[in-house]
Amino acid sequence: MPMVGHIAQTGQIVATDFRAGNVSPNTDNLGFIKTCQDALPKGTNIKKLRIDAAGYQASIIDYCFENDIEFSIRAKMCQSLKDILVDKDNQWQPLVDKKGKAIDGQATFRMRHFMGDKGKVFDLIVQRSVVTGQVELELGIRLRLKLKQ
Repeated sequence: MPMVGHIAQTGQIVATDFRAGNVSPNTDNLGFIKTCQDALPKGTNIKKLRIDAAGYQASIIDYCFENDIEFSIRAKMCQSLKDILVDKDNQWQPLVDKKGKAIDGQATFRMRHFMGDKGKVFDLIVQRSVVTGQVELELGIRLRLKLKQ
């Protein structure tokens, strides 16, 4: 699975890594981030990082904190997150669009979270959506959201 590091504002490619198809997507993501940093002109540093769920790793989060990099990392739902969320039903907030209007059938939950050796605290934002015909999520949380018919 290929990895491509690029500058969001210009679309310029900083680095690529075309790996064999049997390599796990989460293999050496931190190494690739460092490769991207090394490819930038001297005196230029990565300031923001956006990465998919393969990058939800303690080593990457620690690296971002150590190097003052703002980050947004998608995380797949896992049992440890489900265990945290199961008691948070009353703390879900409507997901709002750019105009501040609630999006029907979608909600977010925000909490302070940590992982990694240093235990740095960061904001964890969970988003959920109603699926037509779905009464209850795997979490066992009953949805109290209106769904347009």
